[in-house]
Amino acid sequence: MKTDKLKYAFAFILLLCAFLCGVNFKRWYTANHRIERIISLMYSSSPYYDCYGNFEELLRQEFRKQGIEPVFNKFYLDFNTVDPKEGIKNMEAYLEIIKDKPVALILTVGDQAVSALFNTRHRLLSSVSVVACNVHFPDEKLIKEYERRKVYVLRDAPDFQRNIDFIKSLRPQVGIDVIYNIDLTPLGRKSFDLLTRFADRKEMRLLGCGTAFSVEPEYKELQEMVEHYNLMPARAGSHVGKDEITISLCPFRYTKGTSLFVDMEKSKSGQKKEVFLLDKFDQMSLPITKALNIPSFSCIRQGFGEDAKIVGGYMATDEISARTAADFSVRLMNKEKIGMPKIRDMEKEYVLDWTYFSAYADFDVENVPENVRIINYSFYDRYRNELYFLTGLFILAFILVLVSWLRIRRRSREERKNLEMLEEIHKRLTLSMDGGRVALWDIQGENIEFDENYTRLVGMEQRTFVRTDFLKYAYPDDVSLLNSLYETLHQSTDMHVRRVRFSFSEENYRWYELRCRSLKDAKGRIMLAGVMQDIQLQVEREEQLIQAKQMAENAELKQSFLNNMSHEIRTPLNAIVGFTNLLVGEGGDEIEPEEKKAMLEIINRNNELLLKLVNDVVEISRLDSGNLDLKIKEWNMTTVVKEIYMAYQTLIKPSLQFHLVLDESLSLPVRIDRMRFIQVISNFLNNADKFTRSGSVTLGCSVDKEHRKVSVYVQDTGKGIDEKELMMIFDRFYKTDEFEQGSGLGLSICKVIIERLCGHIEVQSEVGKGSRFTVILSLMDII
Repeated sequence: MKTDKLKYAFAFILLLCAFLCGVNFKRWYTANHRIERIISLMYSSSPYYDCYGNFEELLRQEFRKQGIEPVFNKFYLDFNTVDPKEGIKNMEAYLEIIKDKPVALILTVGDQAVSALFNTRHRLLSSVSVVACNVHFPDEKLIKEYERRKVYVLRDAPDFQRNIDFIKSLRPQVGIDVIYNIDLTPLGRKSFDLLTRFADRKEMRLLGCGTAFSVEPEYKELQEMVEHYNLMPARAGSHVGKDEITISLCPFRYTKGTSLFVDMEKSKSGQKKEVFLLDKFDQMSLPITKALNIPSFSCIRQGFGEDAKIVGGYMATDEISARTAADFSVRLMNKEKIGMPKIRDMEKEYVLDWTYFSAYADFDVENVPENVRIINYSFYDRYRNELYFLTGLFILAFILVLVSWLRIRRRSREERKNLEMLEEIHKRLTLSMDGGRVALWDIQGENIEFDENYTRLVGMEQRTFVRTDFLKYAYPDDVSLLNSLYETLHQSTDMHVRRVRFSFSEENYRWYELRCRSLKDAKGRIMLAGVMQDIQLQVEREEQLIQAKQMAENAELKQSFLNNMSHEIRTPLNAIVGFTNLLVGEGGDEIEPEEKKAMLEIINRNNELLLKLVNDVVEISRLDSGNLDLKIKEWNMTTVVKEIYMAYQTLIKPSLQFHLVLDESLSLPVRIDRMRFIQVISNFLNNADKFTRSGSVTLGCSVDKEHRKVSVYVQDTGKGIDEKELMMIFDRFYKTDEFEQGSGLGLSICKVIIERLCGHIEVQSEVGKGSRFTVILSLMDII
């Protein structure tokens, strides 16, 4: 299974590497094998009036990403200085110039250029694909004439609703007066008509009616517009209620002088609720955004991100416009099937220019929705709170480091003082131990150094050693003890005492006692120090005392054994001798046959008891001496337990219920001496049968798969064992009831047998409720 998983993982890594290599190769190939294409790029504006920002550079980058090296043949319609008819003528003249050139695509930008191009109805439009982008109000009737040609329009219609909602979200709980530039141009009429489709006419009002107009015909048309849409005239600066939205229509194109601008400036200083919403691009649009001293928002991309003071809006930005126009153009140049419709809406996004957004104190960055992209957002402004937090954190860390340094410096002075005290103590100790059998030592790093008493103690002149070299003088079995002591001293400052054997000459090893502890020197390094004392005479005396104690204990044990044996043997012998004398004595013939039979049974039982006692004593002596050979083989514990149960079904008292708890489907391989194991379990069953008057006896087997253990237990509902006696039941000759027959050696023999089988016995018992004896053995590892 592990091998299969590794194969799958390796295959996945190979596929991932192949995919990444393919992607990188495609990028490299695209970047180094671009196809040069001539693209006619037509602008609605003049070449001297930059209103497209970095759109052209972004467009070039998008073409290059897709393997096209664009060569732009640019044409400027200059719609601000020519009328529509003259613009169509100029467009026709330009198309005549490029008709013989290998133009791969015509890309127009803006409503005026698109309208002039389509009105020419030039034959070049039949052979060259046309993509018109950022068209706010496409002429659907005119575009329908090109239904069978590769002509597509990417519409960028102003989204008034989302822009006003966006403005409202930036100034919650404040009434908003949206200033809208209304004029009688074709784009102005279409934009106003789009505005009236969603806006509540009760929220719209016309500013500056009457004398504010400079030309009578425009005044009449606007007056008719007001009457047609039932709009009420109003003056700039009129009250706007809280949470209200008012759309003020301002005819900037037709005002006399700067009267309306002055009036709006007063309004701005009084309420600070006005915003300007740009919806179309012409020669009046961008100058208005610069002249008004109020926040300006835009539905179109022209001027955003430049110096037009536009705060933001919901629009098809230069990035979106360039990407969409390039993607669509490449598909056409690659002759992909585009299909219908001819007019397709461009994606838009919410954007803010931080340069102008932050200039107005009424705006709060906390109110900016999460889906808004912010440009010109400086690192300081974006992460101001984080920088304040980091600065505070740095100051706090500096304070903590300074406090820690001061504490370390104070601790260093204390340690230096302690070291000086230690040196003084060392001198005094040297004087006090001079002439004794004690030497001082210390370890710094890997070097161990002894004092002058070391020479007198061991007879060596050398007093400085590398720690690992010094270990060669130690008894081989004590080297690991010294290494563990070295590690322990680095982890604990407590006093440690060890007895170790050393041989510093050709003589035998002698016992030395090391008393040591760890401390730090003036530089903060761990230093181990202590004393070394020759305790050979003390150890020899201790060994003599231990031998004397063992001899006394053995004598006491033998005496106890003899006492127990004499007591245990005397009891059955008394019965045998007594009843035998009665049977063979003078009155033996007068004893009734039934009474004789009872006496013979008593004699027989005591003979068996005496024989079992002798066999138990012989067996436990063989176990102690190690002369008992165990025939250990592999057996299935399930089979062994089942056989024991079958054998004891007729041996357990009929008054007791005999149960078996065993999953016979399990195979439980163990290495045991089968007969000795059966002897142990039989002993448990005999005891359970003996001490249980009513209830049940249960023979069971359970498995611990996690620890690879098998447990065989005998559980009864007998009289139980007192908690105080549980620790003594495995002692030799111990019996819970002195009047019960038995040698008191059975459980002791069972314990020795199970220990020889590398197992152990557990006992749980409660007086009056019963006992449970459990043998725990290890399962064999199956390969």
